[in-house]
Amino acid sequence: MGTTLSEFILLVNLPATSKTQQRLQIQLLSEPCDLRRDYLWARSAPSLMRAAATSFDSLLAQSAPLTLLTGASSRRRLGLYYEDLVATLLNDTLAPEPVHRNLQCVHDGITAGEFDFLYSSAGQWFHLETAVKFYLCCGNGSALSDFVGPGRRDRLDIKWQRLQQHQLVLAHHPAGKAALDRLGIEFPQPKLLMPGYLFYRAGQNMIDSRLHCDISPEHLRGWWLPIGELERLQSSPEQRYAVLPKLCWLPPARRDETETLNWQGLYAYLLQQPEPTLVAQLSRLTLEDSRCWGETGRGFVVPDDWDQRPSAT
Repeated sequence: MGTTLSEFILLVNLPATSKTQQRLQIQLLSEPCDLRRDYLWARSAPSLMRAAATSFDSLLAQSAPLTLLTGASSRRRLGLYYEDLVATLLNDTLAPEPVHRNLQCVHDGITAGEFDFLYSSAGQWFHLETAVKFYLCCGNGSALSDFVGPGRRDRLDIKWQRLQQHQLVLAHHPAGKAALDRLGIEFPQPKLLMPGYLFYRAGQNMIDSRLHCDISPEHLRGWWLPIGELERLQSSPEQRYAVLPKLCWLPPARRDETETLNWQGLYAYLLQQPEPTLVAQLSRLTLEDSRCWGETGRGFVVPDDWDQRPSAT
């Protein structure tokens, strides 16, 4: 028997899951097309940070349409793929108004940076920066430095500082001003899109009131655990798993049974992985009269020594 939509609402009511995440999961898993699910996620996913736009839809006066989207991305980096999704949404929503993308800012032969997007809406120019990020919490979350990228080469406090002090103020740099002058743009309002997931140590009771004040309470959440504690994951016929390649990290996973693993198959696969692996927990769902295995939780399984490895400084 499959889980119905009303039962699914109860199924995803996990301690580390916000109400926003529950609603978004239900909406996205009802969409069978993988590409459309990516666009819906890019349009609706909440921000990790309070100071960023709450979602893409909050940027514009009208909601972005979802046209007939086909084809696979040639991108191999998730950040660029997410930027492509945002570019399509901006172009479809604002056409025929121009959307300038990846505008290089050069001064005295030195590249100072680039504007991710410049666009006009309701008579106002905007400078939009985008970042989609995934961090594992290695403390109680009260410091932004507690949040470390899966490869330990990135940290939330470092990324946030660069966004605030460099990328979002590029319009005030001589190279940024020169690039804007060439387009006849004055005083664009800076905006930031920064969705993603924060992952918390499985088995720890995270208290939202302890989280750093810059983190949005509506951010998407998951868990992480070392492979030596994989038995924490449920092992039953009602629970299956999918390993998510990086370009599939955005929306919740929806899989046919042939694309899933049982606990033993997952464990055997993870034993061969030297780096952190993103895993979706799946339950059998019945959505829009269609049966599938849908994501009810996700997390990183890391090597047992992962949190002892050097990280970004």
